[in-house]
Amino acid sequence: MSADEKDKIPLAQIKKLPYKTLNRMLKKMREHLKNDDVMKKIFDEYKVDISEIDYIPMMFDNLEVSASTNHGVITFNYKLLCDGDFTKDFSYGIHEITHWLQQTTGAKATRSSDDGDYLKNPHEQEAFSQQVAYIADNHGENEAETYVDDLLDHHDKSGKEADKLKDKLMEEV
Repeated sequence: MSADEKDKIPLAQIKKLPYKTLNRMLKKMREHLKNDDVMKKIFDEYKVDISEIDYIPMMFDNLEVSASTNHGVITFNYKLLCDGDFTKDFSYGIHEITHWLQQTTGAKATRSSDDGDYLKNPHEQEAFSQQVAYIADNHGENEAETYVDDLLDHHDKSGKEADKLKDKLMEEV
């Protein structure tokens, strides 16, 4: 698939979308995730009412990654909107909301994703395993496994190390 086929909407046009339009997309994601079994389970594990999802600060911006959570604020990359289907990216919401819960309910700060090996960071492993569980529930186990394989390839993991990480990331499926 060429970049033109993948990106239906130019990034420059996405960045000009009004705040209200972007906010409606985030509201749609929140409403969907509030009713998702994986998301409900995560909130239950952290002993936080699922309705709190409405108060999580979220926005779109330019990022080097697909999404991030810093100091309790979730930011999604504008590039996620270029294909015209943000609903397929709701799994990033699962991942980042897991980080939000880690950051706002813990007794101490979470380890930065920049500290050490990213995929060996327990906070990242938890968020990825929840994201993968969501993908499996909503798009099928094959799609979840493909996501994990692509993630491991992207981070240059192979052999026994990749197998071990894959088992860890797929454990919620």
